[in-house]
Amino acid sequence: MEHLFWLEPGQIAGRSGPNKDPWTTDELQQAGISTVLSLNDAADVDPAALAQAGIHHHHVALPGEIPPRAEDEEACMLRLPQALARLNPALKQGERVLIHCRSGKDRTGMLMAYLLVVRQGLSPKAAMARVRQVRPIAFSAEGWEALTLTVLERLAPHH
Repeated sequence: MEHLFWLEPGQIAGRSGPNKDPWTTDELQQAGISTVLSLNDAADVDPAALAQAGIHHHHVALPGEIPPRAEDEEACMLRLPQALARLNPALKQGERVLIHCRSGKDRTGMLMAYLLVVRQGLSPKAAMARVRQVRPIAFSAEGWEALTLTVLERLAPHH
């Protein structure tokens, strides 16, 4: 499937959204995707077509302002755990999940880094570096690197 990148091969993928780079339900099925999580406004996502194809669709909107607004930090603090809760059933079953926003880099990158912090115990900086290995343009919008680091440091379990 075009534009797809894997954070955890065979399990957690990211991609730009269909409102930027169109996709088909067939392409998602061929990639083995069972769950799609939209982090933007889900523009051009067809939940009915996904459901008909047996693909679960979840929508947890993260703010997309560039640069982020002051209140965006609190919104991310609230919504990242909600997004994780939506993905957990599929992840625990070993299913393939697709995370997307518009460009598949800042909001998608933030959630992917959060998954690495929670699931693998990585530090926020190490998680962000790992995301950049598979998506070099992650956190590139003005203000998003700092926002992501702040949010992850606040959400990270402290030992």
